Amino acid sequence: MRLLSIPAMLVGIAVAIIFFKIYGAFTRPDVPRPVAFVVSKFAPGVEIGAKVADARRAVAAMTYVPHLGFVGLPGGTGTDLPAGGYATFVQVRLLLDEATRVKAHPDPAKSNIDAVEIVSADPSASTDISQALLMLFRRLPRNGCLRTSTEDRLREVRLWTTPNDRGGVALISDFNANPMTRTPGPMITNVIAFTGKFDGGRTLRANYTDMQCTQLSGAQ
Repeated sequence: MRLLSIPAMLVGIAVAIIFFKIYGAFTRPDVPRPVAFVVSKFAPGVEIGAKVADARRAVAAMTYVPHLGFVGLPGGTGTDLPAGGYATFVQVRLLLDEATRVKAHPDPAKSNIDAVEIVSADPSASTDISQALLMLFRRLPRNGCLRTSTEDRLREVRLWTTPNDRGGVALISDFNANPMTRTPGPMITNVIAFTGKFDGGRTLRANYTDMQCTQLSGAQ
């Protein structure tokens, strides 16, 4: 009897595992919690997957930019960050999928928010937000680089993704090959929150490479 009960017990365990996997797949949120948390803190009132029209009250002076999405001013003035940090944001971008953003005048009531980009001009934004994302994701980021239309201007990319590649957050900042000198102009930091597997330039809407900017800078 004991020998017969062992296979039955194993079958029961296997059934339980399959049940909880299926249950988890149906009950987990479409937007991973860390990604949704970043959007709720940095762009209150905006949700990935929602209609653009639903964010009108949260994004002021919203206008459509072809091949990008809807751009406007954030409803909040900024957000508190860990270790006493604080970040202010000057622009929110409701990014659209490829099929929608090529249209001349997409309907906000029928257009879903594919990803959310938040822009800051704070000099310390890159450092402060990086520390916050390290604490949120509890892992070191993956590093990459963006090539821009200006030949000698590169942008650093730090990328955090969730388990099973269900989404992530990219932190993009201006690259300076010589940290002892200041880059002319404002220091712009971009945060892009997205769902699904990271797909390089398609996800970031830019010319992305897995190489680090220090490598590209040395090769130029």
